[in-house]
Amino acid sequence: MKHPRWRCQRCGERVYEHIEGGYQCHNCERWLEVSELEE
Repeated sequence: MKHPRWRCQRCGERVYEHIEGGYQCHNCERWLEVSELEE
């Protein structure tokens, strides 16, 4: 998993790019799409 510059909007922890697409926060288990991160 890569470490992008974005953080989870829910808990503030770093999100990780998933090999199957999208991004995941390992702290709160939230899945995010790129469109959600760029807002």
